[in-house]
Amino acid sequence: MECLETAIKKPKTWIPTKDDAISNQLIEAYQTGLKDGVEQQQKLVFSKLKENIDKSGSLTLSLIDTIKKYGFTPLDAYLRVESFDRFEIMITVPETDALKDEFLEMYDVISKIEIENRNDLYDVFISFCSTNDHFDENIVSSDGYSLKMCI
Repeated sequence: MECLETAIKKPKTWIPTKDDAISNQLIEAYQTGLKDGVEQQQKLVFSKLKENIDKSGSLTLSLIDTIKKYGFTPLDAYLRVESFDRFEIMITVPETDALKDEFLEMYDVISKIEIENRNDLYDVFISFCSTNDHFDENIVSSDGYSLKMCI
């Protein structure tokens, strides 16, 4: 009868068969271990997130130098963090640069960077955005690019 009453109060819940110290210790040890494991995993994820944000910054600075060497003018860079291991970098360039045929070479450059830096714990996607008088940084921000690097 006790089981039926408990099941009515807490449906689909495990209940101890009897009140014994060993069962309670096992449950407590599991919960403590689970909590400690989750905390350690969170620390690792945050550590990797910081490392990957720094890596994205280094890649961006290197790419900006390359863009300048090709004779184009990068304006700003934006970073969208999709997850601790997935990042999107957007480089803004003047519309006049983006419309030049020579600018197509930049897509080969970013493709190579993406491939060379991809691994199980880091993936990056790089894009360009041409700017003109109608460019609105608020739209960029609302699209999830929450970090900016002024060039």
